[in-house]
Amino acid sequence: MSEDSCPRPMKLTVVLNTNAGTLRGLETQRTITRLRAIFEEAGHEVAFESHAGREAIEAVAVHCRDRTCEGLIIGGGDGSVSAAARAAAGGEVALGILPLGTMNLFARSLGIPLELEASARALAWGTTDHVDIAEVNGRFFVHHVTLGLHPRMIALRERMKYGSRMGKILANIQALRTALRKPPALHAKIRVDGQVIHRRTAAIVVSNNLFGPGHLPFADDPRQGRLGLYVSNSRKWSDLLQLSATVAVGDMAQSPLLERWDGREVEITLDKPRVASVDGEIVKLRPPLHVRIHAGGLKIIQPRR
Repeated sequence: MSEDSCPRPMKLTVVLNTNAGTLRGLETQRTITRLRAIFEEAGHEVAFESHAGREAIEAVAVHCRDRTCEGLIIGGGDGSVSAAARAAAGGEVALGILPLGTMNLFARSLGIPLELEASARALAWGTTDHVDIAEVNGRFFVHHVTLGLHPRMIALRERMKYGSRMGKILANIQALRTALRKPPALHAKIRVDGQVIHRRTAAIVVSNNLFGPGHLPFADDPRQGRLGLYVSNSRKWSDLLQLSATVAVGDMAQSPLLERWDGREVEITLDKPRVASVDGEIVKLRPPLHVRIHAGGLKIIQPRR
């Protein structure tokens, strides 16, 4: 789908999640004043709201149903961005992202700068377009759904206390060490566009578009119209540790520890209900898992190319 050829003034609402790591330690009103000046300089009519956690997500859902709102900009981490995308999917409200989290994976995929004022400026002078969004058992996601090792690691991390970005990274490392003591065993029947695969594995990842090489796991092109399927072929803790490092630096295509497929639809049948991570949020999904991609299903605000 083609993007708007030039930026035009829009009626925007910016919702800041004050629980986001980047906003901690910043004075909210002073931050809003700086951001407001950036958007107004580009000619936009902009309103700001700041909420903590779940209240920010609820505010996003309300504005996505507001027919007078042309663009909704969420300031938060990957969880907030995913929730905002679920609310905006299939609608006419364009979603923009101010990346305020630890990884900011979908923002990276869209080419949005990671520094706060730089990202605001890129959106203020940006364009609208459509990108892909995926769905698992009726729930939309923008980055991944994972089974096995990754959701176990997240569940362990969430029991720990951390108050900063570095604290979260260290908690991730500790959670991975704990999860590797007894790697999970998934007995999976996987169907990819009709091809049937049987595997006993510790980790399954289905991504919204295929991950690119040489960097953190995110798609270089958010308009491929293809799901990526990644399955570990070892349950040894040492192999899984090596695989985790490989994923972090973007060398998955070269790894003999990982099998890869792609397709428009993926169905995963498991021996019993399992906990999954959907864009980093722990969700209990009842098998079979039906995953499909909606090409161009999410309207976005993106930096000018």
